[in-house]
Formats: sequence, structure tokens, C-alpha cells
Amino acid sequence: MRSKKKELSPESEAARRLQLFEEALREMLRLLEPATGEMREERDMLSRRGTEFIYRTLTEDVCRQCPKYRECFEKRREKTLEEIASILERAEAKARVDGRMASEVFRKRCVFFQPFMEEMSWLFRMLYQDRRWEKRVKGLHQVMRAQMLSQYLLMRECHRLLSAGKELEGAARRKLQSALLRRGFYLLEGREYKDEGGMINVTLTLGSLAGSRRMDGVLQALQRCYGRSFRSAGGETWVRSGRRTLSFVEEGGFQVIFGVCRRSKAGETVCGDTFSFEAYDRKRAVMLLSDGMGVGEEASRDSRRLIEAFEALLEAGVHEEYALEILHGALLQKEKESCATLDAAVISLQTGTVRLLKAGGTATFIRHQNAVERIGPSGLPPGCLPEQGFDIRSRKLYDGDMIIMLSDGMLDFEAAPGQEARMEDLIRQIRAGSAQRFAEELMRAVPVPAGGRDDDCTVLVAAVWERKPMGTGR
Repeated sequence: MRSKKKELSPESEAARRLQLFEEALREMLRLLEPATGEMREERDMLSRRGTEFIYRTLTEDVCRQCPKYRECFEKRREKTLEEIASILERAEAKARVDGRMASEVFRKRCVFFQPFMEEMSWLFRMLYQDRRWEKRVKGLHQVMRAQMLSQYLLMRECHRLLSAGKELEGAARRKLQSALLRRGFYLLEGREYKDEGGMINVTLTLGSLAGSRRMDGVLQALQRCYGRSFRSAGGETWVRSGRRTLSFVEEGGFQVIFGVCRRSKAGETVCGDTFSFEAYDRKRAVMLLSDGMGVGEEASRDSRRLIEAFEALLEAGVHEEYALEILHGALLQKEKESCATLDAAVISLQTGTVRLLKAGGTATFIRHQNAVERIGPSGLPPGCLPEQGFDIRSRKLYDGDMIIMLSDGMLDFEAAPGQEARMEDLIRQIRAGSAQRFAEELMRAVPVPAGGRDDDCTVLVAAVWERKPMGTGR
């Protein structure tokens, strides 16, 4: 008797294929893993192998023809090697060889000084260009690996979402079943899991005992059983009659309210800064700010495209850190140079922590209850150099804290002659509790340069509040 081939459900087949893709990407990442000591070899290349190559070539091509060869490379060998090493050390700092880098004593003693320096200059340029190309190739290799890693993490997360969780059984199922029955629903199936942020997700297959009923009864039953507030993942407000499968997500412990104020450079009608506020699945709130190079339409276009691309990756589920790496790799391939900074604040609505990603932007400020913290700028905008890194910092936020993100025009006043006020002082003086009012008051408080506004100015504010239990709320 032939055994029947087991048929997979669409969900099981999707999970199986994602797992295979995930395993293939993992193997490719192993192949791209940098060899041990590779980065050290890159740093030492010019000083060790490069110096030896230049020394051998100079000896064979120039110095052996010199009547003072034995004196320089036998009697005074150590002094000669020290002189060559000294010239190369200065050349590496200046990225070129110049006769003035040699000591006065060496210039007087060397019979073939001019051909010696010309040969060294040619050899140095050849090695220096080789080194630059090698670093560029390694940088692109790192970008490619980062992009592949982001795809691997996305596949792993999709696979986990399809296969994660456990069936509701035993006392937990009976407790939820009883709570639902008292509110007019009967439970057929149930499944729960915790996502990467530690928030509970529940999928229920249930029906209504008497026609359509409001969703509030299901949410009350979940809150009674789990001791936490939930919301419908699909936004439904009614449970229609018949068998229905619905998903519910635990509400985060924090909520975020945004505010914005901006103004263009004097004489310009278009602001080159682009900003964005977004909440993804009510699990994380994201605040983005990009400052395009220059002002006007072109700066606005560059910053807007960068923001839109970053948002699209976040919406697809790519982790913010790897989304930035993917954008960086894509911008490196552009023929036309464009330069736009990117500041991102990603706030977990479950834990109240914030991750600040800074790629060329100016300082970001966090106003706590009794202090103002400045988080300084770091690094270059995405797409500048293959081997560049990005600054990522984490902070814990508490009820009433504010994140203030600025474009560089807002901080120009600090560099004015005789200016003693700092941005921290202005932020500390503002008492507005509303994010929007805070942004407007900060814009008014910043001194305008004597010559008028010479750059675009943007203020973004995110006010973070703890969610209060029903009946006590803010």
C-alpha cells in the first residue's frame, strides 16, 4: 500500500521555503566572514611589506650604481634604513613623496639624490594607489556582507513569525474560554507568542453566541487573563457572526506625541530639510530627519528620497541598523554624488528605550526631568566612503522625557562671536509640556544671526509618556 504524500498548508510551505532561504544566506555569510588578522594586515601593509618592497627596489635600481653604495648599505646601513623609514612615514601622512622630507645630512651625502627621490616617489604612488583600491574593495565587501546579513535577519524573523508560538492549552485555555463565554464568545482555537520586543501576540479562532458583537468583550477577556491591555491587530471593532480568526497585540507601556517647527533660509521658498514621524505596528515610534546638501529644491529632493527609502525598509520589517547599511551600499553605487545626512530616533513603545542612529547629522538632545543631555554628531552622511561606520547609541526614557532633533541651522548661533548661550540653556528654560508648543517655542528662542537666516532650520520633538491604566490616564 502506497503511503500518501503529506500535503503542506500554504503557511507551512511558506515557512519551509523561508527556512531554506535563511539557511542558504547563513552559509553565504560564513563564506564572507573576514579572515583572522585581515584588518591588521591592512593597517601594517605600507610600513612593513611596502617599506621592504621600496627598500629592495631602490637598492637594485638606483643605489647599486652609486659609488657610495658600500658606505650607505654596509657602514651606515642602520642610518640609511632609518632615513628611508622617516621619509615614508612623512609621505604616508601627506599622501605623497617630496624631496624636502629627507634630512639635510642625507641630501648632502646622497650622490644620486634626485633619481633616488624620483624612484621612491613613483614606488610610493604605486603602492599608495594599490592600498586605496584594496581598502575600497574591502569596504564594498563589508557593505555586501551587511546587506546580506540584513536579508538573513529579515528571513529569520519572517520564518519565526510563521512558526513561532504555542497552542493555548490546559488551565490557560480554560481561563480564557470561560472569560470569553461570559462575554458572549466561544473559543475554537488559540495561539500565543512573544515577539522580539517581549510583547505578547495572541491569535484566536472564535465565534459569537448571538450575531455580531463588539470587539470590546474579547479585549476585556484577554486583559483579565493576561493582566495586560491588548488591541486588535487588524483594527476591527466588531466580531461578525460565524467562525473568525483574529489577531491581538499587547499594547506598549509608552506612547509618543510628536511636534515639528521649521523655517527656510532667507530668500528660499523650499526647505532642504525633510522629516518624518511614524509608528510601526504600535511597537516602535520612529522620528527621522535628513538635511540635504545646500538649500532649495535639490537639497529637498536628496533628503526626501533618503527618508522615503529608509521608511520603506523599516515598513518591510528590516531592522533600522541594517536598513541604514543597505542605503549606504546603494548610495555608494550612484554616479552622481548627493549628500544628505540622516538622524533617526527609534523608540520602543514596550520598554521606553530609544536607539539614536546618527549618519552625519548634528547633535540630538534629550530633556529629562532635571537635566538636558547632548548627544553629539558623529561620522559622515551615508554613501560617502565604503569603510565608514555609523554612530548608534541607546538611552532609557522615562515619563515626560523629550527627544529634540535639530538640523544644523539651529545650532549656528553657538559659533557666533561672544555668544555664551548654549542650546541646553534654551531647552532647559522652555516649560511647555506639549511637543508641538515646545518645538515652536524653541524655534523662537534661538537667536537669529546678524545677517539673517543663512540656513534651513528644523526642530523635531518627541514627547514620551507612560500609558496609564484606564480611569487614571493622561
